[in-house]
Amino acid sequence: MYLRSIVTCNARIWLVGLPKDMAAALTAMPPAQGLELEFSVYEDLPEKAEHTPSCIISSLAPGRADKARAFCDEDTLLVGWRGKTAEGDAAEISKVDDFWDAPEKDLLPYYFGWLQERIWRRYEAWLVHNWWQTTINMVPDLAWYKNLGGLHLEVNNALARTVGKTVEACRGQRHGVIWGLKPEEYEEGERVCLESDMKVVKTGKLMVGAEQVLENGEMRDLKTYKTPVFDKEGNIIGTAGVAQDVTLLNRYHKKILDMAHKDDLTGLSNRRFFYEYVSEYRKNQAVCIFSIDLDHFKSVNDTYGHKAGDEALKAVGEVLKASFPTGVVCRFGGDEFLVMLLGSLSEEAAKNMAEVCLDRLRERFHEQEQFRKLSGSIGIAVSHDIHYPIDELIKESDSALYAAKKAGRDCVCAAWEMDGKK
Repeated sequence: MYLRSIVTCNARIWLVGLPKDMAAALTAMPPAQGLELEFSVYEDLPEKAEHTPSCIISSLAPGRADKARAFCDEDTLLVGWRGKTAEGDAAEISKVDDFWDAPEKDLLPYYFGWLQERIWRRYEAWLVHNWWQTTINMVPDLAWYKNLGGLHLEVNNALARTVGKTVEACRGQRHGVIWGLKPEEYEEGERVCLESDMKVVKTGKLMVGAEQVLENGEMRDLKTYKTPVFDKEGNIIGTAGVAQDVTLLNRYHKKILDMAHKDDLTGLSNRRFFYEYVSEYRKNQAVCIFSIDLDHFKSVNDTYGHKAGDEALKAVGEVLKASFPTGVVCRFGGDEFLVMLLGSLSEEAAKNMAEVCLDRLRERFHEQEQFRKLSGSIGIAVSHDIHYPIDELIKESDSALYAAKKAGRDCVCAAWEMDGKK
């Protein structure tokens, strides 16, 4: 009832062919709450009208009901009035929404009160429907309503635009038809969609999920919200859904994670990612660390400029990824690189991998004149002790790297070969 105290419906009421005393009595009736009455009194229907009436109360002269309908829209009430002369047969009466059969004047307030209530209820239904349509069509998110059979009862403009169809073409259609799935995709797409809907129906609660759809040849990520729709008795009669396109958001999130975990220049993992990876995945596995450093890198920067130096660092990153495809390859800073392999690895195998890597670096550096002074030195350390601190193992590989440089650079040195370590 609160709406009726703050919203006013301008109800245009036509009185056509009624006795003058009855027309006068109706026009004197007070409006119900929420209504403002505007009467038009006619002997016969007018040729045209400036506005559509909310209600027409017309005598049932032959053919008048059909003529009156021409002035009505879907919300207009057409009331047939039969006076004491009993004009209007059953066929004519069947064409109206309500029928007043020779009402006495003292009953008019009852008849007219109920008529005003129906006018208000139709207006209220239109008002709420208009609010609903305005709301779902102004949001960029996709929205829909389905029955329990999976047919779309209604979709919003955003969904229709996304699938390249009109709202009308989407109504009454299944998921696969709306999204234009290929025949080989249709059955699986329908199954997945229906399973999702049935989970909502089974739990009777809002469910949040993630789905992917193909739009204009591009996969889009959707975050979906699906909820059951109930009737007055509390029975589930369908589902409602909203989907947010989070494709760009996911890309930005991935980009932020990449920025936090990757080196901008080489695209390799950075120090932060390395320690997070160790914390999550080392567990009870053996660890092998390779510390790699470029020889004569400063001379390349000084002679050919920092752009050439950057190209050299990127080349090293590519070689390391190719040489250690199952390892965690990181740039720790400057021309310092680190590779970690988890799992059991023999000392001989570790040295062989490092030697192969150096061979690939030599080949790569030999390809360009500005890189021919460059070479690489590698230090290796291995631990089978699951409790051995990773930083201590890195120190051992760094010490082995320093020994390789001291031995003349462009070579591999293992920590277990130094000072009798095993």
